[in-house]
Order: sequence, then structure tokens, then C-alpha cells
Amino acid sequence: MTSTIFKVMVLPELLRDVPPEREVEIKGSIRELKMPYPGQGRGDKKQIQCATDVIYRLRVGSYRIFYRIEKSEERVYVFDILTAEQAHKKYGRL
Repeated sequence: MTSTIFKVMVLPELLRDVPPEREVEIKGSIRELKMPYPGQGRGDKKQIQCATDVIYRLRVGSYRIFYRIEKSEERVYVFDILTAEQAHKKYGRL
């Protein structure tokens, strides 16, 4: 794995449904995605192989943060923040 520090991109509206008491924890975990690969930095990260793409999941308590890594751009794109229950309904058990 690479030790490159990535820039993390997240749309503010993804945090809209996060309760205020969990927002600080979620934002802190998102900042940790500057080292996005499983086994790097902190957090329970997992690679998920999809039919057409590779995505990653970061577990933060009862929340799941889904993201993609663009190596060539050195960027991480967060595309979903869901409770575990919502994530299981949308993506299945990961």
C-alpha cells in the first residue's frame, strides 16, 4: 500500500441526516480518510468489490461511511453516510 496523503472530498448534504451529537465523531472519522486504505491510519475500513467498481466502507459506531479512492487524483470521494440499518437495506450486509 501507498503512504500518500489523500485529499478527502465530501458533500455537506451527506451530513444532513446525522444527529448533531454524532456529527463531530463522523467528521473526525472522515478526516482520517486522508489515509484511506484498510490497514492504514485509524478506523475499521473494508474494501468492497462490486461488479463494476471498488468501493470502501468505514465503520463509525452505528454509522457506515462509503467512499471511493481515486489514486491518480490523490483524492477520496465520500458518497454515502448511513446508519448500519440503512446501509444493510441499501447495499446488503457488508
